[in-house]
Amino acid sequence: MDPSLASFIHRMPKAELHIHLEGSIHPHTLLELATKNGTALNARDLAGVERLFRYDSFLGFLDVYRACARCLIQGEDFERVAYEMAVDLAEQNVRYAEVMLSPAQHMQRNMDFDEILGGVAAGFARAHAERGIVCKPAFDFGRQFSLQEALRAVELAQDGMRYGVVAFSIGGDEANYPPEPFVEVFAVAKAVGLHVMAHAGEVAGANSVRGAIEMLGVDRIGHGFRVLEDPELTQILARRGDITFDVCPTSNLLTGVIPLISAHPLRQMFDAGLPITLNSDDPTLFNTTLTNEFMLAAEHFNFNVDEICKVALQSIRGAFMPAAERAALLSSFKHEQAALREELGI
Repeated sequence: MDPSLASFIHRMPKAELHIHLEGSIHPHTLLELATKNGTALNARDLAGVERLFRYDSFLGFLDVYRACARCLIQGEDFERVAYEMAVDLAEQNVRYAEVMLSPAQHMQRNMDFDEILGGVAAGFARAHAERGIVCKPAFDFGRQFSLQEALRAVELAQDGMRYGVVAFSIGGDEANYPPEPFVEVFAVAKAVGLHVMAHAGEVAGANSVRGAIEMLGVDRIGHGFRVLEDPELTQILARRGDITFDVCPTSNLLTGVIPLISAHPLRQMFDAGLPITLNSDDPTLFNTTLTNEFMLAAEHFNFNVDEICKVALQSIRGAFMPAAERAALLSSFKHEQAALREELGI
């Protein structure tokens, strides 16, 4: 890769829209929390955590994710992992992030969401004071749980808006749990002022994307690369331009939904005109970063500097933020991109 492009990617301002708090816990932090809270983890040292983080299927990955979530018990645990995650992002020059929490995992343990969200908000506030990064929480509800639990999660998300919660999403096993049963849940979420999004087109096909958009009325799609299986839907969404696809190449490789990184249709999505962003998804579990995902786009999919800039800006255009905040960030990002390009001669 051109060293100037690599330098540009590392130094440019970034935003991340698809990242999970429970999938961002440092290995040593995970061990300390498991020990402190008496949580069974099947790992006694860092080597054990590395073995734990190996899986050969999407469902195997979900099992590991849930094991990580069970290590978070007290508000101080959530504060610690929120702070550490935000600092990790800030070190990549990420200025803004929307961070998903998995409420169902914690609802099952009857945890206090004021304590959870208070801890998360405190961690984000500390990182903002030290590094300037803005992080906003979102709820990502597992599809396998009941609709009654989903409606309760929306209530918790609504109450959590005072802690900065901006959105409600569904994730998990989309192959066995389609989006259509969640129509009422998403209608309630939108009615109370939450933005809505869904993991779709990751394990299931284009109909999952269509259902999330047409039935649930989502503003963003997590992953979504299998939308390309329906050329007509792809063309419609490209023309509309109002649904952002948060793409996570390394995640898709390591959960086994693509066989090789070269098989990922990132380039096809971009060339089709779909609004896409790049994301790390679960950076600890996948040993990746947002910077690494941009480097992959350049190295494996031949994204040039203009295309890298466009994808980076889409992370602001697709974010759940007020118009004035969006305009200010877009202006700042464009100015910094231009200055960096001039400095590096690219």
